[in-house]
Amino acid sequence: DRPNYSTQVACCKGAYAGQMSGKCLSELPSPPTMAPTGAGGAGFYYPDYDTAWSEATCRNTRPVPFGTGGRPTYSTMLACCKGAYG
Repeated sequence: DRPNYSTQVACCKGAYAGQMSGKCLSELPSPPTMAPTGAGGAGFYYPDYDTAWSEATCRNTRPVPFGTGGRPTYSTMLACCKGAYG
């Protein structure tokens, strides 16, 4: 008698939880990744150095286009704009 699962993810977690290859999870319509992006913004603001200074602003979008310590970060948009663009 085989177990029945209500969803494909429930099946992967229940029947293939120890699967080292990750094959079951990779077959999901939206498979998990090793570097997921969170919902919403980045939780901080950073200067948009990829845009011309005359048009740039501060952003809090993901994925963040730099590594840890690669740009200054600020807790608010106003602080970022004042700090980065004066």
